[in-house]
Amino acid sequence: MKGQTILLAAIMAGTVFASEPGPEEIKRQNQYVEYRLMQGEIYRICVKMNDGVTTVQFPSAITEIAGKNVSADGKSADSDFIIQAQAGSYYFNLAALKKGATGTLTVTHNRKLYILYLVQSEDEAFASVVFGRESNRRNLSGHVVTQTPKVTPARLVSLIDLAKKYDVLTETQPETVAGCERMKFDRRCRFGNFDIHLLEAVRFEDEDTVIFHVVLENLTGEEIAYDKHSFSAHAGNRIYYMSVSDASGLMPPKSRTHAWFGITSTPEGGRNNLKADNEWLLALTTREMHTKNLQSVPDRDKAEREKAESRRRHQLREAAGNMRTMEILRKMREETRQAVKTMHEQGGKQ
Repeated sequence: MKGQTILLAAIMAGTVFASEPGPEEIKRQNQYVEYRLMQGEIYRICVKMNDGVTTVQFPSAITEIAGKNVSADGKSADSDFIIQAQAGSYYFNLAALKKGATGTLTVTHNRKLYILYLVQSEDEAFASVVFGRESNRRNLSGHVVTQTPKVTPARLVSLIDLAKKYDVLTETQPETVAGCERMKFDRRCRFGNFDIHLLEAVRFEDEDTVIFHVVLENLTGEEIAYDKHSFSAHAGNRIYYMSVSDASGLMPPKSRTHAWFGITSTPEGGRNNLKADNEWLLALTTREMHTKNLQSVPDRDKAEREKAESRRRHQLREAAGNMRTMEILRKMREETRQAVKTMHEQGGKQ
């Protein structure tokens, strides 16, 4: 209640009373907007300033909200927006404190990050913004900006190097890992004759990439070969295939070997906005797995050709049989005519 009072007080402090606006003006300054949550999209929110608040609603409880020039009391000199929110709530209220202000909010919902671009505009304002559940279908609104991270292979390799040196860099060059999120794990994924131990995950926000540090444990007395380009990470009901790896492709007998790999963007090419702290399930493909999955696929065209050839031979046999039958009948008719002729000739002589 106290936060709500402060928010309303900040709004009223900048209110200038004027004549009542017309219907079109009221409509433009109190728009109702609906979005579907979609990884890889940035949502433009036109925030109200003097005549109310902009209420933003998510499908379920919001875990965290972060923004640089957004504050809860509006007293900070660099505050351009004021926010009223409660822990565990599925909505929050916003109001602009300065004309033409812009800012960014990062909202954590269902272990994923969503980016809201805030703007104060004299032309329009949103009274209510409602986000529907994620559907993997893009919004067609002009207020959505889609960003696909442009990350080169060389940059991805350098991210692995940064993740390897994370502890040292935080002490010596903290600016190189600023904005990164790191989470340590003690999690094991068992795959019969080997285990994948997840030790840590580091998220690089600008590149929309998560780098994983794993240990591959060979439980057998034999060497296990694996495809070092087959790593994947499962989060929720989606699979994200690796974009870069640093691995040997071989697990010696009874060994524990370190490997690194990363995932970038979504399979569709948009931002994944995945936090490092997720219920990750990791996987890779070994040579044994690949061999077991190989199947002999029948050559359907060849089978059809063989059937057609068999039918043709049968038809030829039948035709040949018919020709022989006709030849036999022809000979029998000829022999019959010859016998009749002979009988007539003998009867004439008598």
